[in-house]
Amino acid sequence: MYTINEKLVVESSGGSSAIPVGINEGVSFNGLTKKQDKNGKSYLSFAFKDTEGNELLHNEFEINPEYVTPKEGESKEDAVNRRVNNMLIRVKHICTQFIPKETFVVSGATYEEFCNNLINLMNSANTSASLRLKVVLNYKDYSSLPNFTPFIENVETHPTSKLKINPKYDKMEPDTAKASTEAAATDEAILPF
Repeated sequence: MYTINEKLVVESSGGSSAIPVGINEGVSFNGLTKKQDKNGKSYLSFAFKDTEGNELLHNEFEINPEYVTPKEGESKEDAVNRRVNNMLIRVKHICTQFIPKETFVVSGATYEEFCNNLINLMNSANTSASLRLKVVLNYKDYSSLPNFTPFIENVETHPTSKLKINPKYDKMEPDTAKASTEAAATDEAILPF
């Protein structure tokens, strides 16, 4: 049942790393697809690749009102609308790197229909432009796009970058690295062990 011999092939290449945190030049857009989560709900997946072959997937899920917490003084409906609007802003920010803002119009009565219409629109666009991409770490320390714009620029239309790293909002170092640094810098006399 278990056999290792010369017929068993070990892949010595393959796999890819995530695009590193920071502002990355020469990134290409590798497409937009609709995928399904474990519950069968559709979501959008934007794919990017840098010149080193590193990849980043940016996913946009339908906003589920059950998981939206209103801010102080905000109704549940207002909170859901805010989250939907933020998601639509991110989607528009990515897509308008390839389609002029004046002509970028997409809608759908449902999230599923919106996804299909957006994919059809992006499939007809020229998405070959070189991009500049701001990548940060999410709360799980994975490379991701920030929650708020701007985070992407078309290099051809923006030869000089306006993207900035804001240490107050942009997580650039994993929490584990911070803990290691703090522990290493701590005086041994105050450690409890």
